[in-house]
Amino acid sequence: MRYFVTYLLFFLMAFTGMGQQLNMAQSEAQLAASFYQNKEYEKAAKLYQELFQKTSMAHYFDYYINSLVYLKEYDTAVKELRKEIRKTNNTNLEIILGYVYKEMGDLDKSRETYDNIIKNLPRSNGVIINIGNTFFNRLEFEYAEKTYLRGREILQGEMFYSNLANVYAYQRDYPRMMQQYMAWVREDEKNVAMVQSRLNSLLRNDFDGSLMATIKKEVIKSTQTEPEVIAYNRLLIWLFVIQKDYAQALNNTLALDRRTHTEEANILSFTRGAAQAGLYDVALSGLNHLLIRKPAIPNLSEVKQEIVAVQYQQHIHTPPKQRGNGQALANAFKELLDELGYTAETTNLIRTYAHYLAFYLGRTNESFEVLQKGLNVRNLNNLQRSLLRIEQADINVYNNNLWEATLQYAQIIELNRENSIGDEVKLKRAKVSFYLGDVEWARGQLDVLKASTSKLIANDAMELSLLITANYDLDSIDDPIQRFARGDLFLFQNNDSMAFVTYDSILSEYPNHSLSDKILLRKATISELRFEFELAAALYQRILDQFTFSSSADDAMYHLAILYEEKLNKTDQASELYKKLLIDYPGSIFVDDARQRYRTLRGDFKVDQEITPYESTDFIIR
Repeated sequence: MRYFVTYLLFFLMAFTGMGQQLNMAQSEAQLAASFYQNKEYEKAAKLYQELFQKTSMAHYFDYYINSLVYLKEYDTAVKELRKEIRKTNNTNLEIILGYVYKEMGDLDKSRETYDNIIKNLPRSNGVIINIGNTFFNRLEFEYAEKTYLRGREILQGEMFYSNLANVYAYQRDYPRMMQQYMAWVREDEKNVAMVQSRLNSLLRNDFDGSLMATIKKEVIKSTQTEPEVIAYNRLLIWLFVIQKDYAQALNNTLALDRRTHTEEANILSFTRGAAQAGLYDVALSGLNHLLIRKPAIPNLSEVKQEIVAVQYQQHIHTPPKQRGNGQALANAFKELLDELGYTAETTNLIRTYAHYLAFYLGRTNESFEVLQKGLNVRNLNNLQRSLLRIEQADINVYNNNLWEATLQYAQIIELNRENSIGDEVKLKRAKVSFYLGDVEWARGQLDVLKASTSKLIANDAMELSLLITANYDLDSIDDPIQRFARGDLFLFQNNDSMAFVTYDSILSEYPNHSLSDKILLRKATISELRFEFELAAALYQRILDQFTFSSSADDAMYHLAILYEEKLNKTDQASELYKKLLIDYPGSIFVDDARQRYRTLRGDFKVDQEITPYESTDFIIR
């Protein structure tokens, strides 16, 4: 026992000493890094040399040599490198030696050193990639390329497509980069996702459009030359998707599905994207393909629900005068629920059907019956049950049963304190309090929600909180903001006529009120809902003219640009507004989307007319 205690004490003392040495080394490393960053290379060189001698860690030696180069002490750097190369036979150090020769102006020795490395490459995939990466990191792109090309010669079957593509990418040699990528995906279709990811990253900095032009050219050329290569067709489909050309993406995917019978997931994805873009006929075309496909797909019920969901979106986004009475869509909902049944899997269908009955047909009693049938399903999880109960509360708000809705929202929050549903319902409850005139309580809840993990909820809470702060505390009367709240309630209830009149009454009785910009913004939103796009554009422009420095200005500019682009066919004006938004309001939440839309309108993502797949069926896979 005595010996054990003695040994333990010795071990602890040794361990403590090692810890102290480690802490000292870390402290010295931080000091060396500080000297290096501040360009005090003489002090940095001394410390890094000492650290390397103590630890033998390679990165300390690298910084030591770099410091010597910055000090132009080339002879010392060469001496140190040669000594370390003799000890380790490390090829990476030979590359650094060649770099030092180049820095000191001895280009012949530099080339000789580099050429000797290439000549004596070992027959090892890993070592070749490591050497190529070292050349690459030293910006010696010519020798990085030579490394991989030599690797092809000495390692049969190893083509280094990805590595060469990276080299060409950094040289902005996009044609050769794409040739490597196309060969890589041809070799193995599994590489398509990696190529797409890398190209997406590069496209973020494609300010002159040269990369996109090369991608289009190489992908389309490869698809035309070898249409049987499925990987090429997947890249072509991806190209259409990033251009938001869902029609062509879908056409090519349907053609591919006729060959492989494996594209149902991609088709569903494209149809959802098309529906979000308002291309409902395109979405329905893809879904109907899946509906009748032979052999039948395993998730046919999901497709049927998607079809009704798209029909619903198409209906509510059609001008009211062109919708008809809506009974046909109600019948479609009912028939599908009769077929599939009220189950946990049809929760979203049940919820949407109930919402449609109440908010668009005014049949609230039926909507409550539908929701109750859904809630009677035994195996609902908390999320599914909460979604149905949220719809119940929303319909109570529609029916002006605001206190009942508030109670329901509170109950739902209690069951969802640990997930995002809780924050969503808290926002709904705060808005109902706002409608009821309890402005102070609503603001307190909104201030808490500004820290929500959901960006959308946080932004909505911030907007309403700021509106209350700016127009409640500083106003001697609260009638304007109370009316504004009633207008928001009418807007929630789909009663846009009463909302419009209510907002207008504030402008009439309280001209030049601080709410004026928000009222104009609401009126523009209502005009868009009514498909009165010229009026909406005029209202947005009025905000830009009269309230340039208000919190509504960037909102108005963004939505006016979208109106010009998507509804009024004024793409030049839209492009200018997106550009102006980026310059004038760089902190706006709309900046990212505005930048993407601006680049699209500028032509970065358009297919050249002479090679567009719209004009030829050769691109459609048979």
